[in-house]
Amino acid sequence: MRRQPRHRSIGLAAFLAAVLGIAAGSAASAQEPLKIGLLTDMSGFIVDYSGPGSVVAAKLAIEDYGGKALGRPVVLLQGDHLNKPDVGVSMAREWYDGGVRAIFDIGITTVALGVQNLAREKDRIVVFGSTGSPDITGSACSPNGIAWTHNSYTQSLGAVRALAAENAKSWFFLTVDYAYGRHVQRDTTAMVTALGGHVLGAVAHPIDTRDFSSFLLRAQASQADVIGLATTTAHAANVIKQADEFGIRAGGQKIAPLSFSLHDVKGLGLTSAQGLIVTEAYYWDLNDATRAFADRYKSRFGKMPNMVQAGMYGAVLHYLKAVDKAGTDDTTKVLAAMRSLPINDFMTKDGRIREDGRVMRDQYVFRVKSPSESKSEWDLYSFIERLPAEVAFPSAEAKTCPLMKG
Repeated sequence: MRRQPRHRSIGLAAFLAAVLGIAAGSAASAQEPLKIGLLTDMSGFIVDYSGPGSVVAAKLAIEDYGGKALGRPVVLLQGDHLNKPDVGVSMAREWYDGGVRAIFDIGITTVALGVQNLAREKDRIVVFGSTGSPDITGSACSPNGIAWTHNSYTQSLGAVRALAAENAKSWFFLTVDYAYGRHVQRDTTAMVTALGGHVLGAVAHPIDTRDFSSFLLRAQASQADVIGLATTTAHAANVIKQADEFGIRAGGQKIAPLSFSLHDVKGLGLTSAQGLIVTEAYYWDLNDATRAFADRYKSRFGKMPNMVQAGMYGAVLHYLKAVDKAGTDDTTKVLAAMRSLPINDFMTKDGRIREDGRVMRDQYVFRVKSPSESKSEWDLYSFIERLPAEVAFPSAEAKTCPLMKG
């Protein structure tokens, strides 16, 4: 019997080993989890705005998508940045270095800006849900960042328009002393002026204050038609309670919380919240589709979702669709797919991602119901108007973004 040359046998063995190795590697890759993370405030002053409720929404999206993308199981990490930039950026860095491809939600502006810079450095993706600063898609924009739900501009716009229609012309601001508050005051001032109104003054309060009496007395003394609360949702609720103790609204001045959401109204109660103007990207009772999601969410979490939490469902779902469309988790290709796919879910119809990272979606303006108008526990809003995406997020907003220039 003729023997095969030894070198030919070795070559065949090497070839088979290589083929088997590739197959084994492909199988391992197919089973390697696709990791995403939800980084937000789990214990601080905006916990009800996003927090564990956003985690529930993200999990629902993963479940509805089948739990896999690219044939790989989707794993959701969750973390609390404690509203501290160093903690948030450190956690995001650890996640990105550990294979997380995209991080969602974030919240406070200082953390968001740090994570946005890190995502660009690491060639990863960040999708903002509860971050309201327009700078995320303005001067600090990034090709790796997407602002999903709203910003402070849209939330202010609804209140300014509605109050201008009631002939409220003069404003005084009570502003939280950090970046978000200053952004809100800046943008709202421009809107008030554009509609023929004027600003009489402003006072800044520390982020950790609980006693607003001195600030409210200054606002009351201004005799402004409107006291604009350019502050966080939790702060605004406390301000409104204390303002009523001083009889400010009873004396004819209006209060405009410029970042209020569903859970803030619920927590404050209709007796105190009635008549306030709020602007949201989602309300559970808008239509059959919003009600259907809200019922599922409430059965899981015990509360109705607000716009941030509902938005996190849509953001995670859209990301997973884009990964499968791209056929890879490569950042550049997934971002291209996210931009090419229309956004369609229970709260968004034919939404799109603008070049600066802003998701273009309609917003809705509501007036908080009185106790006698409300028919059930979560029946809190009366519809005023719809703000089309192009009105809610005007093109001028994007001009400070370097990605929009040239």
